[in-house]
Amino acid sequence: MADTEFVSLRNDLLFHMVFTRNKKALKGLLSVMLNIPVEQIKDTDVLNPMQYSDAIDAKLTVLDLKVHLNDNSFILVEMQVRKFEEWTNRTVVYTCRQVADQAQDDFDYNKLEPVIQISIMDHTLFPDHKRFFKPYRVVDDEGYLYTDKIQFWVMDLTQIDQATEEQKAQGLVEWANAFRADSWDEVNQIQNLAVKEAAKTMELILTNPAERELIRMRQAAQSDWITMKNSERKAGKLEMARGLKKDGVDPAIIAKNSGLSLAEIAEL
Repeated sequence: MADTEFVSLRNDLLFHMVFTRNKKALKGLLSVMLNIPVEQIKDTDVLNPMQYSDAIDAKLTVLDLKVHLNDNSFILVEMQVRKFEEWTNRTVVYTCRQVADQAQDDFDYNKLEPVIQISIMDHTLFPDHKRFFKPYRVVDDEGYLYTDKIQFWVMDLTQIDQATEEQKAQGLVEWANAFRADSWDEVNQIQNLAVKEAAKTMELILTNPAERELIRMRQAAQSDWITMKNSERKAGKLEMARGLKKDGVDPAIIAKNSGLSLAEIAEL
């Protein structure tokens, strides 16, 4: 591994490649995420294999992993390291789409299978509700469950230090550390067997020149997308500040509310 340049599993293209190709790694991940014995996972049918050359464009916001688990539930796993506005609405749409896709022809409502959407995020989704790993379900204001057919689970890789002892024992921290790892040494320190399976597949992928180039292109496209979005935000802030300055608002107030420096405001 030392001779192979490292790419983090936070790269969504590499993430999809690894868990599509290595069923042991996928079963191990789902076992830990869903907190079920790996022996109970009989089948993991990946429903969205793809031509990875089609995934380079950063307009493809997320490469999700859609799995039909044991023919009785759908698991949607997404690695999302970029902040995405209206993320919760997006996951609702994708999850409900998977629910609706089940209702074909003479559908029996009693056979509706649960859909669990798991977001692995490198930032905090709810700044006022910081949690390491949290399942969200449809309940009333007293906590009474309305349905378990739609669930949204979130792993926040920036909040590993908030993990409970139970979550550590479950193996969630090991996987979070695997996703956070930025070197082979960090990955090799993790003793979880399924993580080691993922690492083996990572190495095979990253030593393949064609696939490594696709991953590099995906990283470049995402970097360009981030630069473009930052430029758009900066342009919007400057336009707002220009209007406030024209209206005679104190530059110090403009700076505080826009995040721009006084020097930038002075140049407007």
